[in-house]
Amino acid sequence: MARRASAKDLARRAAARLRAFRGDERGVAAILAGAFGLAAVASLAIGIDLASVYLDRRTAQGAVDLAAIAAAQNLDRPESAARATLAANKVVPQTLSVTLGNYTPDAALPPEKRFRPNVAPINAAKVDLGADARLFFGRGLVKASALRVRASAVAASTQYASFSIGSRLASLNGGVANALLSSLVGGSVSLSVMDYNALATAKVDLLTFLDALAIRTGATAGSYDKVLAANATISQVAGALADVGGGGVTTKATLTRLANAKISAVVKLNQLASLGPLGSLAVGSGAASALATSVSLLDLLSTSAQIANGTNVVDLDLGAQVPGLLGLTASLVMGERPQSSPWLSIGQKDVTVSTAQTRLRLIAQVGGGLLGVGVRLPIAVDIASGKARLSTVSCGANPATDATVTLGVTPSAADLWVGEPTSLSNWNALKPPAIGEATLVNVLLLLSVTGSAHVAATNLSETAVPFDAKAIAAQTVKTVKTTDVAKSTLSSLITSLDPTVKLLGIGLSPFGSESSVKTLLKGLLAPVAGLVDPVLNTVLDLLGVSVGEADVQVRGVRCDGSTLVG
Repeated sequence: MARRASAKDLARRAAARLRAFRGDERGVAAILAGAFGLAAVASLAIGIDLASVYLDRRTAQGAVDLAAIAAAQNLDRPESAARATLAANKVVPQTLSVTLGNYTPDAALPPEKRFRPNVAPINAAKVDLGADARLFFGRGLVKASALRVRASAVAASTQYASFSIGSRLASLNGGVANALLSSLVGGSVSLSVMDYNALATAKVDLLTFLDALAIRTGATAGSYDKVLAANATISQVAGALADVGGGGVTTKATLTRLANAKISAVVKLNQLASLGPLGSLAVGSGAASALATSVSLLDLLSTSAQIANGTNVVDLDLGAQVPGLLGLTASLVMGERPQSSPWLSIGQKDVTVSTAQTRLRLIAQVGGGLLGVGVRLPIAVDIASGKARLSTVSCGANPATDATVTLGVTPSAADLWVGEPTSLSNWNALKPPAIGEATLVNVLLLLSVTGSAHVAATNLSETAVPFDAKAIAAQTVKTVKTTDVAKSTLSSLITSLDPTVKLLGIGLSPFGSESSVKTLLKGLLAPVAGLVDPVLNTVLDLLGVSVGEADVQVRGVRCDGSTLVG
């Protein structure tokens, strides 16, 4: 019994002590303090790791921003430039991807679609980086000493140039120029050689001209691209040039006369110029572009006239311009420039400009000398489109003296004939030409002389044409020639002419008399080349083309590096 009582007593005592323990609040603060202390230490450890990861992520983003800028500044070696920049900032990439592409600063596009990878022209670089962020207390949880963080940046190059093809103004014949421009624009142009020289030497900034043209056409709201998407008349172009001034009183008076003439021929402005990355600028903000693009007033007028004419046939009577000939007529056909290839462009690598295909027929009438009969000399010239491509822009340490621009130039292929197109409709429609023999002399039932000759300028390969800072500042025009055949003039055509002579329908060759007639005929035609060549060259010069040649000019270069874009 004693043992049982003792057991019950022990149980009661234990229960009493347990109740007392449950009700005893002494030491609670210490327990809570210990629990909260443990939680605080854990939170501090997590915070330190999170802060470390965030700091390393920020460091990686800053470094990748700089790497993208370096890659965009060195588009020819973007990855090596990016890696060098990361190394300089003590960022070790675990993964690195450098992608080149095209960036379009179009606010209408969402940011993620403005960069298009592997799309030409290349003007931007995207750098994607994977780097390790250190862990101090979380290694046991993630079983790794670091977390992989990623950063990405896109930068666009702002190194670009403005350049053009076709600007031959070394020789101006006022009468020929007036006849040509009047026919091109369908109006009356009557300017003196002094007027033309003033227009040729006066310069205007392209964006300043477009600001004035926007006012004339009512396109002041929007961007320069919207101005170029519209059309303008020749008188509006001349009026805008008069508004911006340049060239003095004579030039302004000349342009004002053209503006007041109300010449309604329409110019497709997107064939005149392309502003590339500057096209999105608001009209009137051209002064902030940091790129001066100087253009001759005569360049703008003559190119506008060609564009306004389109593919119409222009017939000219130039007999009064060439003393010594009984007559000289010309028929001119010009094609449109290739799509997206204007006369002048602002852009980056691989942007192109081109001339329009041009065909010219000249018919010279020479008096007396062959049995008292006049001689008719038909000449056909076919000049294909020449092209210039912006190959490289290099700015150097000091762009004012070190900048260089290289153009890849493909001159015009050209063919010259003494002969007649077998189909004028094909010739005028710029279809493949077929040239047959021409009748040089024809005395009904008595004497006929026929013949043809041909020279060609071919060997079409791109030629690298460098422009240094000095040449760019001086607005130097450089000419690229196809081959030595490009130097051929009408003299070489006439020299190679081998006519067939018939008297009373019978060839003279068997009678030994043909050679003397040929000698007489060539002696009569020899001076014609010297008379017609200047007219041919003047017409082609005003059109900015020549036989087997291409004239190119770098009108400005911008070298302020590259910038982050989004």
